[in-house]
Amino acid sequence: MNLARLFARAEAAWNVAFVAHLAPGFVLASAVLVPFAHPLVALVGGLCGALVMGLCGRVPGPLVGAVVLPGMLVALVCASLGILVAPLPLLAALVIALIVIASSLAAGASPLGAGLGLIATFAFAFSTSVRVLGGDPTGEVAQQLLVVVVGCAIGAVAGVVVGLVRARGRFVRPPKPEVSLGQGVMRSIRERDEHLHDGIRRALPIALAMLMFAALGGRDAYWAFLAALTILMPTGKPPMRVMLTRVVGTVVGVIVVSILSLFLPPLVLAVIAVCALLVGLAGQERYPVVGAALGAFGAIMLIGLPSGAVATWAVHRMLDTLIGSALALVAWRVLWPRDRATEPAE
Repeated sequence: MNLARLFARAEAAWNVAFVAHLAPGFVLASAVLVPFAHPLVALVGGLCGALVMGLCGRVPGPLVGAVVLPGMLVALVCASLGILVAPLPLLAALVIALIVIASSLAAGASPLGAGLGLIATFAFAFSTSVRVLGGDPTGEVAQQLLVVVVGCAIGAVAGVVVGLVRARGRFVRPPKPEVSLGQGVMRSIRERDEHLHDGIRRALPIALAMLMFAALGGRDAYWAFLAALTILMPTGKPPMRVMLTRVVGTVVGVIVVSILSLFLPPLVLAVIAVCALLVGLAGQERYPVVGAALGAFGAIMLIGLPSGAVATWAVHRMLDTLIGSALALVAWRVLWPRDRATEPAE
């Protein structure tokens, strides 16, 4: 098997290249940070490193040098914002709304914009969630910000090293696009096109879910927010279809969790959970039911194992997902009217 060709196929059915970079980036950054920071904060740094390295995996090796710096800066800024505004629910909701709108505009402008939007959304959402769920024991804000900086730097360095190996030691300058990312975003704003409309429509329910989570706290509110975020993240996909596949996948994941927790020891379940999360992430675009099932399975196991309450978390996970899905569905019915076909097809 030609590994170089395999890694270069960023749009492979199971996104092999993305996960193959995401997983080692997360492990490497987390391993470096865990001895020096609260475990939850170290996970934020690990996620930032993973997202930056994952972005490097979504482009051919010679082009890694052109995307690593924007990816690192976006992860750094958005994760830092999440840490700073987490204690202020209204501000947290406003910021994630702006990030979602900007992500939709960027995704409409270029493929790089879509990757940067993904990094921005998840870096902010996860860092905010850790601050809300962890509270004061997670440490001083300055320390958390430093962890984010180090995590982003680790992901960038690792991404560059792997990119150089894939590119056989030489980066190239990508061809200059006819319309830059910034120009594409500004054009969408001026013309008020479908990308701006899509961003606003998705931003409102996601901001509401963030407001509820930041104000109420607790893991139940977190999973409801996460379900709404996941359903409304994909640009241009009908939320009804995404919601149905996610709910079906979650039910399957809950059933599998309930069965396996009766027979397997916690350590084995933990390893299976991590693998399930990675495979679910890789397959969620082409195989949404399988991806949702594996993602739900991994999330339930990782949350429930430390407390020994896997079965309880399985039930909670299903209920919270249904709540978040209902929120997304209501938003779709209210905020997703059929657009009139006034614009010529390109």
